[in-house]
Amino acid sequence: MKLRFSKCKAILSAMLLFLGLTGYSQQSKKIYESESGVTIDDAVFQHIDQQAFKLMEQRHPERFATLATQLDNDHVDLKLLSSLRKKIKLSEVYQKNISGVLVVATIYKCDDCPNNHIRASTGFIIAENGIAVTNYHIFKGDATNENSDLAVVVMDYDGKVYAVKEILAASLNDDLAIFKFDAIGEKTKILPLGQDVIPGQDVSIISHPHSMFYSLTSGVTTRSYIRNGTKKTSITADFSQGSSGAPVFDDKANVIGIVSATRSLYNTDKNIQMVSREIIPVSRLKALIN
Repeated sequence: MKLRFSKCKAILSAMLLFLGLTGYSQQSKKIYESESGVTIDDAVFQHIDQQAFKLMEQRHPERFATLATQLDNDHVDLKLLSSLRKKIKLSEVYQKNISGVLVVATIYKCDDCPNNHIRASTGFIIAENGIAVTNYHIFKGDATNENSDLAVVVMDYDGKVYAVKEILAASLNDDLAIFKFDAIGEKTKILPLGQDVIPGQDVSIISHPHSMFYSLTSGVTTRSYIRNGTKKTSITADFSQGSSGAPVFDDKANVIGIVSATRSLYNTDKNIQMVSREIIPVSRLKALIN
């Protein structure tokens, strides 16, 4: 038995060595990490930039200007996951859902140099075949320019980069866009949608504030209200530029809202007193889905 075990062990070691030499070793570290779970933010930009350039040459992603014309679509038929019911720890919410959160990168021509650059925001996957969500203003807003913006790509947590192909449904008032990216047959992590929350409930966000990729923040909901004719919710969990389109989770790991905007509140002396962090309730996303 001892001889047979040693022989098996030797064979296993040889197999592992072969797999390592041929690039198939089971390494959890990603191309943009210094070690597992430690992100090099600059490397994320470089990786997306390189992969986006390849996509522009080889797969010819849909032009940004064409995507912007598809924002008039107001409904889409989708099959969604069932909501989760078991309360879990915040760390588990992060680990469970991080693979379904995307970096949404707009490729644009630079006015000051001959190169193309990327502008990063956040999105998340809600259905099979590369169906995902971000903000309406990512495709049409103050920061966009159809003359210089070329295309949009997404990167998943594993570092795979895909071209955005189509806007399936959108709402200007709700600042929402459901889009499809070219998943190329990949099986992607899908996030379940939950229900709107009431003040005092725990919430968390996974997003990319100022390109600090895959950051986790947490807080509670503070109020729900109507503004510009549509329902909004305020939360205390931090987010900033780059977090646009990020999923907001409940304590069961369901998506209960989508990051939209911040509103700085000043006193009469023009000193900032408070920042209201506004999200779109998940019910407004469901209104776009049949």
